[in-house]
Amino acid sequence: MLRNNRRNRLRTVMPHNPLTRDFEIKLVRLGRLADLVEDSLVAQAAELDARVSAEMERYSGEDRQDFYEFHAEDFYELGDELPTLLRYSVLTGADAGLEVYLNDTCATYAEVHQSTVKLADIHGVGIDRARTFLKKVARIPFPDKGPEWMLVKRLHELRNVIVHADGYVAPNRNDVRQWTTQIVGFHITQFGVISLARDFTGAALDAYHAFASRVDDACEQLSLWRSVFPPVEDA
Repeated sequence: MLRNNRRNRLRTVMPHNPLTRDFEIKLVRLGRLADLVEDSLVAQAAELDARVSAEMERYSGEDRQDFYEFHAEDFYELGDELPTLLRYSVLTGADAGLEVYLNDTCATYAEVHQSTVKLADIHGVGIDRARTFLKKVARIPFPDKGPEWMLVKRLHELRNVIVHADGYVAPNRNDVRQWTTQIVGFHITQFGVISLARDFTGAALDAYHAFASRVDDACEQLSLWRSVFPPVEDA
C-alpha cells in the first residue's frame, strides 16, 4: 500500500546516479505545486460558499433553491473537476519524469561506457524497455522484484487509463479495480471513472521517491556520478 512517509524529501547524501537528484527535485516541485493549487481551490470554495450563503439571505422558498442551484456548477468545479484535473496532471508528470529518468540513465551508461547496444536497440517501450536495458546491458541489480516496482507499474497503468481513456476504467479491467483497496486515495466512481482524493498525490509521489532511491542504490556499481562529474581530487 502506498504510504505518505517520504513526501517532499530529498536525499541528504550524494546520489550514485547524477540523474536521481534531478528526478527527485521534479517530484518535490510537483508536490509543492499540488499543495499550492489544492489550498487555493479550498480557499476559493470557502469564499464562494460564504458569498452564496450571504446572498441567499435575500431569497426565500423556491427562489433560494434556484439561486443555490444556479451556483451548483461553480461548487462542483472547485470541489471536484479542478482537483481531479490537478491530480491527474501530477500523476502524469511524475510518471513521465520516471520514464525520462530511466531513459537518461540508459543513455548516460551507453555514452560513458561506449556501449554498442543503445536503448533504441532494445525491444519494448517505456519503463519496461529501460528496465531491460539496465538489467541486460548495464547489468545492474534493477529493483523489479520489490514492492516499489509494483507500485510504480500500477501508477503507470493508472496514468495510461487517464491519458488514453480519459480516466474511464472498462468493466473488464478487474486488475485496475482491485487496486482501490491497495492505493491510497484511489477510487472508481459508479460511472467507472478514476477518482483521486487529495491524499493520493502525496502517497503517489512518495512511491516514486522510494523507487528512485532503489534505482539509485542499484546504480552504485556504475560509478556514473564519478564518471560524469569526477571529484576535484580525481580530475
